This record gives sequence, structure tokens and C-alpha cells, in this order.
Amino acid sequence: MGRYHAVMEGKTVTVYRQSDCAKDSKVGTIYSGEVFTFIGEHQGYFGHYEVRFLDRNGIYGRGFIETSLGYGNLACYGKKVTDKKLGTCYRFMLRKDLNIVDTKGHIIKELSPLKKGDYVYTKGASAGRDDNANMYICGYRKGQGAVTPCDAFVTLDYTGGSMIAKNFCLYKA
Repeated sequence: MGRYHAVMEGKTVTVYRQSDCAKDSKVGTIYSGEVFTFIGEHQGYFGHYEVRFLDRNGIYGRGFIETSLGYGNLACYGKKVTDKKLGTCYRFMLRKDLNIVDTKGHIIKELSPLKKGDYVYTKGASAGRDDNANMYICGYRKGQGAVTPCDAFVTLDYTGGSMIAKNFCLYKA
């Protein structure tokens, strides 16, 4: 599996600045229940994993952890639904306004913004390659409108609120 948005389900994990996870390079912590972005295993230090997380200074930054266990895909925190246009996917309601962007992170003006209370649909919470804070969506629904399929990303807010999954910028609904 490639890069994706995840939720720490296990114990608290230390995040290091260096890919070898040297004990003197600690830059933060990912707490149980917290959302972060899993990038993948580091090619030079097997068993060490690159992540993006909200550090103690409120910056969505790069770090490394020593475990690939104890976290699950953010998609599974959405409501599993089967939509006639999208098939089986996970639905989230927005807790705040978010933009729909293309693969390069450019706002798609004719689709944005999605407003608080609108819905997004995803199959696996894949992270954007150019902007890891973006999450791939296969559809959205504005207000009481119809579900609209799309091949785009939504800009998740990793700096303007809680990183705890139950208080994150989108939630199961």
C-alpha cells in the first residue's frame, strides 16, 4: 500500500527527525487516536517508516517512526456505504470548509469549496504525492444535492484543529 492517512490505534509512538531514528533526534510524538500521514518504509533503514504529522510547534512536518504496527487506515473511520455511482466506499462529513484540488494541489474552483456539513467519499484515504496532506476522493456531495463522482483530492486540515480522529476536520457520518 502506498502513502495514506492513518490513525494511531496503538500506544503512543515517538517521532524522530532522522531516518535511522537516533534517540537524540526526537521531534515529536503521535498519540493514540491521532491522525497522521503514513508515507512508507525508508529505503536505507528497513523497519523505519517515514510519516507526516503535526509536531509540537503546530507544523505538519516530516518524521520517522520505528514501527509499522498499531495504526489503521483513516478510511475505516468513515461510514462504509455502497453508492450506485461510486460502489463501496467510506463517507465522511466535513467539520469545516475544505477545498477540492487536483493532483498538483491546485484548487478546482468549479468544485470548491466544500462547506461544513458536506460529504466526501474515499476508497482508501490515499495521500497526495505532491502534497501529502491531501486525501484522494472518489466523490462528494454538497448540501442535500446528489453524490457527484470525481477523481480529485480534498485538502485535509492538519494545522487548524485537533489531530484526534474523533475531532478531526472530517468525521464518520
